[in-house]
Amino acid sequence: MEQAVAGFDKMTADKREAMRGILQRYVEGCMGIDEAYYELLDAGLIPMPSRCAMKPKIASEGDEARLKDLIRARILR
Repeated sequence: MEQAVAGFDKMTADKREAMRGILQRYVEGCMGIDEAYYELLDAGLIPMPSRCAMKPKIASEGDEARLKDLIRARILR
């Protein structure tokens, strides 16, 4: 998700709006990180990871807070 946030400015206006909507709901707590991730995948806003990259990553509360801060700073300005 961090890579998607980093590439946000390079997306088309339609994709930016779709991503902004999903990430806004995530930051507001309407959905968890997993649901946001899968919505981004389903919408084609982030690429499907390769099989070898599909290991579970356990994020701490601090990591998730940092991600939300990044989203607020770069996308929800």
